[in-house]
Amino acid sequence: MPRHAATRNSARPKAQEHWGLFAASFVVIAVAILLGGASRENAIRLALVELTSIPLAMLALRHLIFYGAWKSAIVPLAILASILLVPILQIVPLPPDWWPRLPGQTPRLTALGFAGMARTWRPISLYPSATLAALPALFPPTALFLAALTLSEDQARRLAPLWIGGAVAGLMLGIFQLAMPEGGPAYLYKTTNIGSVVGFFANHNHEAGFLLALMPLAVCLGGGRSERSEKGSLRVRGIWLAGLYLLLAIVALGVIRSRAGVILAAPASLGSLMLLWWVSPSRGARFLTIALGGVIILGVAAVALFALTPILGRFAGGLSQEFRFEAWPLVARAAIAALPFGSGLGTFDRVFRAVEPLALVARVYFNHAHNDFLELWLETGLVGAALFIAFLVWLMARMRVIKSSRDGLAAGALLAMAILLACSVVDYPLRTETLATLFAFCAGIVARAGRESAPEAATGA
Repeated sequence: MPRHAATRNSARPKAQEHWGLFAASFVVIAVAILLGGASRENAIRLALVELTSIPLAMLALRHLIFYGAWKSAIVPLAILASILLVPILQIVPLPPDWWPRLPGQTPRLTALGFAGMARTWRPISLYPSATLAALPALFPPTALFLAALTLSEDQARRLAPLWIGGAVAGLMLGIFQLAMPEGGPAYLYKTTNIGSVVGFFANHNHEAGFLLALMPLAVCLGGGRSERSEKGSLRVRGIWLAGLYLLLAIVALGVIRSRAGVILAAPASLGSLMLLWWVSPSRGARFLTIALGGVIILGVAAVALFALTPILGRFAGGLSQEFRFEAWPLVARAAIAALPFGSGLGTFDRVFRAVEPLALVARVYFNHAHNDFLELWLETGLVGAALFIAFLVWLMARMRVIKSSRDGLAAGALLAMAILLACSVVDYPLRTETLATLFAFCAGIVARAGRESAPEAATGA
C-alpha cells in the first residue's frame, strides 16, 4: 500500500468519536427546544443553552480541523466566521479621534460632551454592554452548524426526528395551556400569549413558525431514500407518520391563530408535498403523496369547520392598526442614521426608545422590529447586509447541488430555512435560540449536501 494512502486512512475519525459528537448534538437540540423559546427576560435559561453548546462546538471544530472536513465547506465557514466577527469588532474600543468621525455618532458625542466624557475611547456599538451580551446567543447555532457539517447523513437523519418530537411535545403542552386561559404553570414564560397555544415558546408566532418549518423535514424523513427506507413497509409507515404530523400541524395552526402561520400554511404544505413527490420516484410512493394531500385537505376542512370565525377575527382589524407597520419607518430612519456599521448587535431596544415618538408610546412593548432583516440592517449596517446577500448567493448555489444530487434531506432543510426566512419578514423567529439553532442545523445539512458521508468527506475524498 502506498504511504500516502495509509496516511489518509489513519485520518479517519473513529466511530466512537462520531457518536460522541452525535450525543452532544442531541443534548444541545433537546436543551434548545426546552429552554430556548424566548428572546429576552430569561437570562438563566438562555445561558444554559449557550453553555451546553460550548462542548459541542469544541468537538465539532476538532473534527473539522483534524480530519480536514473544513476544506469542503470553506464558503459557509467563511460567512460564519464573518458573522461572529461583526459583534466582536463592534465592541473594540476606538481612539477618541476616530469614533466621533463615524456616521451617526452626533447624538452620542453631544451626550458624552455634557458629561465631560467626549475624549474617551469608545466602540462602534452605541451600547457595547448589549452587544457583548448578545454575542453568546450565537454560540448554539454556531455549534450545531459545525456539528451538522461533520455528522454522517444517517446521524443527521436520526437527529431530525428529535425536532419533530419536540414540536409534538409542545403541542401536548399546548392542550394544558388552552385549559388555563388565565395563565398557569403550563405557560413557561412570564411574558407570553396567555390563552393561546405557545408550546415551549413565549410567542405563539414562534410556535407557528416552528411547526411550519418542520413540515418539509417530516416528509423528507418519511419519503427519504436511506437504506432502511428502501423497505416498502418502513417507507409507507414513514410517509403516513409524516402525514400525521402535517395534519397535527395544520389543526394546531388553526388553534394558534397566528396570522403569519395561517398565511404560510398553504405554501408550506404545498411545498412539502411537492418535495415528497420529488424524493419518492416510485409509483406507489407518489400515490401515497396524493393520499397525503387528501389528509391535508381533511385537516384544512376541520379547521374551517371549527375555527374559521376566530381565524377571520384575527384579520378583521386590518393592517392599519398594526403597530409594527407604524414603527418600521422609524426603524428604517434609525438604520440609515447608523450606517455604515450599524448601532451594534443587540441594541435595537435602546435605539428604538430614543427615536420612538410620544404618539406611539403605549402599553405594548416593542422589543424587536418584527422584521429580522430590518433589525439586522439597523444593528449591523452595510456589513450585515453584505453578509446576508453573500449567504443568499451561497444558498442559491447549494440549490443546484441539491438538485443534481437529489439529496432529499438537504432539500427539506432548504425549504425549512425558506419558511423561517419568510416568517422573519413580519416577526423575529431567529432571535430565539430554538429557531436559530434549527435554522443552523438545516444550514449545516444544506452545506454538506452532495457528499456521501461525513467520514469519507473528511478524508479528502
